Amino acid sequence: MTRRPDRDPERGSLSAETVLLAPVFLLFLLFLVGAGRVVEAQGEVNGAARDAARAASVERSRSEAESAAEEAAKASLSGQCEPEVSLDGTEWKAGGQVKVTVTCSLNLDFLGFGAAKDMRGDAVTPLEQLRRVEE
Repeated sequence: MTRRPDRDPERGSLSAETVLLAPVFLLFLLFLVGAGRVVEAQGEVNGAARDAARAASVERSRSEAESAAEEAAKASLSGQCEPEVSLDGTEWKAGGQVKVTVTCSLNLDFLGFGAAKDMRGDAVTPLEQLRRVEE
């Protein structure tokens, strides 16, 4: 009778480790994708706030500035979300400044958590000395 060599006790452990670590690796990848999306969205909201503040700073009245800021924020975010725009400022005269805050809700459903994160961007711009002339 021939004796069979003993089997290596470590044999097959790589397969088991791969099966156990695969879900952890996938969760890590989902976290990276989610974090990247949050950082990208924050940059987009900051850009929308900057564009809105610039659009508001060239208008002659506060009401015109509010509508111009809202239009600029919507155009900048191009349908990704419905931004809320608020306008603060000093007296509406030369030498003043306008502060615009844009808030947007980021949908994170694609990660499987069913959550949303509110993103907020602020921008302050001085009022233009030579603002748009009424026609």
